[in-house]
Amino acid sequence: TSGGRAGNAGRMRSSFDDPLARGAPRSPEASTRRGGELDLHLLPSLVVFDLDDTVWWPEMYMTAGSFHCEPPGSTRVVDRLGEELTIHPGARVAIEEMLNRPRWRRANAQIAFASRTDEPEWAMEAMRLLRVCTDPRGREVTLEDAVDHAEVYPVRSKTEQFHRLKEKSGVPFDEMLFFDNESRNVREVATLGVCCVFTPDGMTVENWREGLAKFEEHAANRGR
Repeated sequence: TSGGRAGNAGRMRSSFDDPLARGAPRSPEASTRRGGELDLHLLPSLVVFDLDDTVWWPEMYMTAGSFHCEPPGSTRVVDRLGEELTIHPGARVAIEEMLNRPRWRRANAQIAFASRTDEPEWAMEAMRLLRVCTDPRGREVTLEDAVDHAEVYPVRSKTEQFHRLKEKSGVPFDEMLFFDNESRNVREVATLGVCCVFTPDGMTVENWREGLAKFEEHAANRGR
């Protein structure tokens, strides 16, 4: 995302949380569990996504705002001129897996958005409307439902947003995984020790798999 001010304070996700699956610390037993799944300590504790042209397309500055569902009650989100806003496939797969896959639920990983968009109110409106998946109980989940923390406002550098995310989430930088379509943001955030993945064409499923593999290597090296 190039430019983004909205803010959400505190954790946003609440409507479908499973208290038995989330909110508990990782146990040593869970962290060493194998059987075809990555060890949980090799999963990031916080996955951070940029919004504009990482999670969705088009970027906010390209739209006319006033997002709504058309026709009413549908899942198709458009701006006031009828331009459709869609979620990139990789972002959809990533968020669905984090919410619904057992290993992610056991890992108690958090989801965050970090955007420098100049149209934060529009971005928050889009988050409320865009449906990303269904939860384990079959209920539809919006981006707003899915996210734990959102830093969505204009800022000089995304490193400022990451310092806030560290404070809010309690997750150290070296346990974060970040996806962004702008190389500048990737370079700057990487200086904090965050594992970063460049998504120049919007987030793809391949980007998601690449990020998990890169973080696994990052975590393994951290433990040496």
